[in-house]
Amino acid sequence: MRSSLTILFPLFIFILLIQSCDSSIFTSSKDDLSKSDSLFLGFHLGMPQKDFFDLCTELNKQQIITQGPGGSTNVEFRIVDEYDSEISMRFFPTFNEEKIFEMPVTYSYVAWAPWNRQYWAEKLLPKVLEKYKEIYGDDFKLINHPTQGKVYYKIDGKRRINLFIKDDQHVQAVFSDLRVEKRLKEEFEKSQSQEQAPSN
Repeated sequence: MRSSLTILFPLFIFILLIQSCDSSIFTSSKDDLSKSDSLFLGFHLGMPQKDFFDLCTELNKQQIITQGPGGSTNVEFRIVDEYDSEISMRFFPTFNEEKIFEMPVTYSYVAWAPWNRQYWAEKLLPKVLEKYKEIYGDDFKLINHPTQGKVYYKIDGKRRINLFIKDDQHVQAVFSDLRVEKRLKEEFEKSQSQEQAPSN
């Protein structure tokens, strides 16, 4: 099994790309980095794993969320009245040291089909972006990623949001904790330098 640091290498390349656009990411004060950690539905960055599952259980009892396809590692929230058609929002966090470090989220029209072009991700992305601007603030920036294409991103304190088209059906959002990301990047670079150091 590959180490988590090796798996995260493509993520670090993307971090460097964004850092070149906004170098304030790694120079923010501790106060700045602690201002924004909220996600949605009561979830937040740094949330303990147990608290995440407890909140999922409570939201499920209230019939707000359900278990999505993929078993216990996929949560689904149906958005009925906020878009022009019903939307499926699916998410499940990445944990680091048993706390939420990253929250990937996908959005898709429930009525999506290959022949329904009005329900493709390219039509949905502007609508999700507009909704995100209402919720998280309107200062999203745009970069062109070499593999993901146009990526809209926003940084608030320790929270970064990336938003882009994943495929014909899905719009992808990724919420990340920059403090943890920075530490993982440093650990990765340290491990790489140790591997390359000549042995005595």
